[in-house]
Amino acid sequence: MRITKNGAVSWVECSEPAAVRQVKLDPYHRGLVLAIALALSVCVLLGLYRVHKESQAKHVEIAMDSADLSAMARSYGYSEEQFLIALRRAGLTSLAVSEELGSGINSGQNAILIAGQSLIDQARLSPLTEPTLVRLAQRGELDSRDLYLIVLRPSEVARYRAAIGRHFGPKSVQVLQAENPTILSIRSQIDYFSALGFGFPGTTLEIVKRTGLLLEPRFQNDDRYGANEIRDMLGQFHDGVRPSTVIFFGARNEVLGYPDHVTDTADALKAFNLNFGTVEVYDNSQLQKGNDGLAQAIIGQTVRVQAIAKAEQDKLKFNVVVARYLLGVAERNVRVVYLRPWLHPENGRTVEGANVEMVHEIAEGLSARGFKLGRATPIRDFHIPLPIIALAALAVPAGLLLLFDLCGWNVRARAWWVYAGAYALLALGALIGHELAALKVLALVGAIVYATLAVIAIAPEFFRTQRMTFWATFTAGLRIIGIGGGIALCGALVVVALLSVPTLMEEIDRFSGVKAVILLPPLILFALAIFTPRFGAQPLSPSAALREPVRFFHFAFVGFAAAAAALYILRSGNSSEIAPSTIELSLRSSLTTVLGVRPRFKEFMIGFPLMMLLPALPLRVKRGLGWLFVAGIGIGTADIVDTFSHLHTSLTISLVRLLNGAVLGLIVGVLLVLAVRAVLGRSASSEP
Repeated sequence: MRITKNGAVSWVECSEPAAVRQVKLDPYHRGLVLAIALALSVCVLLGLYRVHKESQAKHVEIAMDSADLSAMARSYGYSEEQFLIALRRAGLTSLAVSEELGSGINSGQNAILIAGQSLIDQARLSPLTEPTLVRLAQRGELDSRDLYLIVLRPSEVARYRAAIGRHFGPKSVQVLQAENPTILSIRSQIDYFSALGFGFPGTTLEIVKRTGLLLEPRFQNDDRYGANEIRDMLGQFHDGVRPSTVIFFGARNEVLGYPDHVTDTADALKAFNLNFGTVEVYDNSQLQKGNDGLAQAIIGQTVRVQAIAKAEQDKLKFNVVVARYLLGVAERNVRVVYLRPWLHPENGRTVEGANVEMVHEIAEGLSARGFKLGRATPIRDFHIPLPIIALAALAVPAGLLLLFDLCGWNVRARAWWVYAGAYALLALGALIGHELAALKVLALVGAIVYATLAVIAIAPEFFRTQRMTFWATFTAGLRIIGIGGGIALCGALVVVALLSVPTLMEEIDRFSGVKAVILLPPLILFALAIFTPRFGAQPLSPSAALREPVRFFHFAFVGFAAAAAALYILRSGNSSEIAPSTIELSLRSSLTTVLGVRPRFKEFMIGFPLMMLLPALPLRVKRGLGWLFVAGIGIGTADIVDTFSHLHTSLTISLVRLLNGAVLGLIVGVLLVLAVRAVLGRSASSEP
């Protein structure tokens, strides 16, 4: 497709390598163009609506793990409360406090837990001093099957009794002594009891109140909990304690209420207006059981949490930790930065000073990127009416028909089947409650179609033979980038319009077609370049190709191509199966530091430079290596669409990433053009 000097739209056919003919668009083609234009206009509006929704979720919590902070404060002799005040002044918003486990009772100052048999053995070796226990020992009423909890602080009695009742039932605890110290008898095993959670120590909650921090309560699940127990747990905070985001923990790695009462947990979170923090993982096997189900049920109150494990943090540099958290907030929609104390002096600062500086740098970095500190704000749930989605989806069948026509497949008589199939899929998905699955299929088809169309649209450039000056070559390269990048961006708009829903934006659900988006367009284009004359090749007929002898270099080429494709796939995506090299990681970090948003390598090192270089090549090179340029540019256009297929990244960040990639790719392309002109001479752009 091109616009002639008189403003008329014309059609370019390149089925013969010796001629490029222009044919005016007929009503069929005009209909396709109008349908695509209408659909893309709706896609733009939906993209702007998504940007508006993302702008309403700009508050970020910076939280510190309470247990790790307490351990560090004791180790270095710091006042925990004064330390927290210094951190709050630096930007800390929240303190993450986990339920006290049974195994940790004896390490605190609130209570003492003794197994019945241990108490009996102790009484045999030396006299007991506590009167109630002495009396029970003398009467032989100490039971080896029981556990004895001696509560030293009266303010903690209600907490322990409530927690024990939730775990074992109200009849499972017996009060042996009501006055201080309160002595409770519980029928349980010590190993089972040790793994249970028993609420939040009052002393820690008092520190939270006095320091003015938000509380991030961390609960552990018990599969015996029902709706009443879950509601009691989540509604226990009062007297000035301000809970914000609930994060679950535990050896079994489950959300509260799993497996049968996840809905009750969602109802309780809604009732008490608490956020649910879903912890970001790089391996789905580490995802908490019930996480996605709970998030789906309370998507408007779900926020992403980023944490770095202590073992990993010890291996990282101070500035790398800060940069990783800032990157997570800016590019992966993280809204809770979960910190663990930094255990090393840094740049002449004490350990305490280093932690204050880390919080300060994260807070300053967030502010510089347009975020605000405070209670985390999730992306609120929203729903686009189906008729509007249907208008945006019109771009998929219309684009597919355009691709068929460009490839020489005459399906005009059956075009209505393509439209009917697309809308039948959408209607069926809505009817059976799987509308999002239908939209994923349509978005995948649209992404592949427009990434492929982007390269087919520049096919005439593979036949141009006129001599060009440097500036003419530069202008032609810009035109090619505009056409190819612009059509690929249309595919990105289709994906954004169809799949911008909170579950995908919070990465609770995922667009599973990402791998296909980056693989299929280059493969389709490679096949067109090899087996059709569309890009200037002179392919053999099928019978002639079968008669050709198979040589060693054919096997070598196939092996190399297969290895390159495998590497290309394995290295793609957010969680690559092949770790990047140290040099690549360093380059990524440098690009992020300089540009703010790192562009994608496949765009600025492959796609855009090859588009710029194409007009500078002589026809003999285009014919000999055209397939390589077609596949390389296809990798770039597919990657443009792929950039916007990561729905958890904000739309503005993706746009900036694309712009940075285009600018860098333009620079790399200009350098390549200069190099080619130096090697081939001023006639590099002309046919020999």
